[in-house]
Amino acid sequence: AVPNREGFNMKKILVAIDGSEPSLRAGKYAIALAKGLGGDVALIHVVPPLFIPPEVPFSAGVILDESRKAGEALLERSAAELELAAAPKICVVGNPADQIAETAESQGFDLVVIGSKGRGAVSRMLVGSTTDRVVHLCQKPVLVVR
Repeated sequence: AVPNREGFNMKKILVAIDGSEPSLRAGKYAIALAKGLGGDVALIHVVPPLFIPPEVPFSAGVILDESRKAGEALLERSAAELELAAAPKICVVGNPADQIAETAESQGFDLVVIGSKGRGAVSRMLVGSTTDRVVHLCQKPVLVVR
């Protein structure tokens, strides 16, 4: 393992994937880092929670199941595009920034790699809100890729 100055290993890298071009660029950077450091890459996609008023006549569970299936398919497509078909793929439901930071911590990742902008409404901003929040929440090092 190649340690950084503080002695932390960078062998287990988590890449946030949302289907945007910046997230795929982040994946490419993570792959290059992993190759250079002898590490492994895992992909994460977070399905945002649904807020459906009680008066809506259908079950949120059905929509959430479909959203999760779409997220899993997105991870598969992204993994194929990045030539990471065998990489671990994590699809969870919740606030994206919170779930990325929590997964990085709870599953022992050494580094989080995330695109500077994603698919959200604020994608026109210099740094997307999810990226900004991950940088502030995550206890692990975060590499933001432009």
